[in-house]
Amino acid sequence: MVQDDYRGWPHLMCSGFDCDRKALGSFDVIYSFLKTLPDKIGMQRMGLPIVYKVRPEDHPDIGITAVTIIATSHISLHTFPKGQKDGKKKPRGIQRRIYKPFFTFDCYSCKGFDPDVVYDELKRIFKPKTLETALVYRLREDEELIEVENY
Repeated sequence: MVQDDYRGWPHLMCSGFDCDRKALGSFDVIYSFLKTLPDKIGMQRMGLPIVYKVRPEDHPDIGITAVTIIATSHISLHTFPKGQKDGKKKPRGIQRRIYKPFFTFDCYSCKGFDPDVVYDELKRIFKPKTLETALVYRLREDEELIEVENY
């Protein structure tokens, strides 16, 4: 459990690779995930999830982008059921192409939560073969240090 203490506010970032393509492309699966996750981690949802399908005319990397606003910040998810197609150079000149289905996920909150519950839900629903995670404690006004945990 991420504690509400001096460490700062938790920002959990996850990327799941080689996932269930059908789940990543399902509006209903993603809507349900973002509607139920806040309760499972002790957060108050401020409304219904906002979910958009990204089509080829919107961007070459089709998928779903979604967010749920919680009282203490937000939970977001971006899915790429067909992987990444553009292969454009990223910051620092890195060119990264991901051909397998993947997602990126963020949960930022000014209240502590249990990252293991989030990991379990991401694994159960999207079935990633690899899950990369980072848990960052963002600064409060009087702090000088950000602590990063690889989970």
